[in-house]
Amino acid sequence: MTNETNDLKLIYDLSDADYFAAPRASNSLLGALRKSPAHLRHALAHPSEPTPAMRLGTAFHVATLEWHLFDDSWARGSELSGRTKEGKAAKAELEERYEPDRILKPDDYDTVCAMRDSVLTHPVAGELLQGVETEVAAFWVDESGIECKAKIDGLPADGDCLIDLKSTIDASPEHMAKAIANFGYARQGAHYLSPFDDRDRFIIIACEKKPPFAVAVYELSADAIRRGAIEVRSLLFDWARCIDDFGWDEPWPSYAEDEITVLDLPPWAR
Repeated sequence: MTNETNDLKLIYDLSDADYFAAPRASNSLLGALRKSPAHLRHALAHPSEPTPAMRLGTAFHVATLEWHLFDDSWARGSELSGRTKEGKAAKAELEERYEPDRILKPDDYDTVCAMRDSVLTHPVAGELLQGVETEVAAFWVDESGIECKAKIDGLPADGDCLIDLKSTIDASPEHMAKAIANFGYARQGAHYLSPFDDRDRFIIIACEKKPPFAVAVYELSADAIRRGAIEVRSLLFDWARCIDDFGWDEPWPSYAEDEITVLDLPPWAR
């Protein structure tokens, strides 16, 4: 199902494979550009393979946001030893039904289910996710001319916000405040909100990956979104300039290539 408003196109049933294959500016690619144009060019040419932590995060998202698909697409691996005849048979039986990277270790599967249950029974998070459209692919063209995309975890039918689900080692306010800066969550929020005329709030549901699987709900401040928007604007225009200046046949620059940079001790080491 597709919905188009002005330059914004929302697709409600796009597969992850098709979404990631779309050659558009995502928040993660903007993160690569933040290091240097050369890092962006490399990321475009060599998409990263999912790590075990990323696989666990994907399973958590499906279990929580697309629960009706979880049992058919993810499996709990056998507890039998893979060295035994019975263990080998159990593994072979699972691999007939599921993709190998969708068979989780028993402990990981149980963790994903516990995290899902913790989110859905949380009084605030559970209510926020009631009746929302989930895993919505958004495509638009930025004023820089760069084609952009985002995968929105939760899109309320009526409201002024977008919802993002995150797994974390620590959902405390202190840790999540640092994560906003360290992992570019303000940039992500601003990027996701930018094509919407009627939404200006970015809400994060954070769930810890270890017992008691604590959940907390945060809203990025207006100032954080404003700062993130400034970063997004600068990066997208840098992206456009790289295409104009270097095209796709020449290398893109990394760091400061035409000068020697003077370094000082960071503030915390002085």
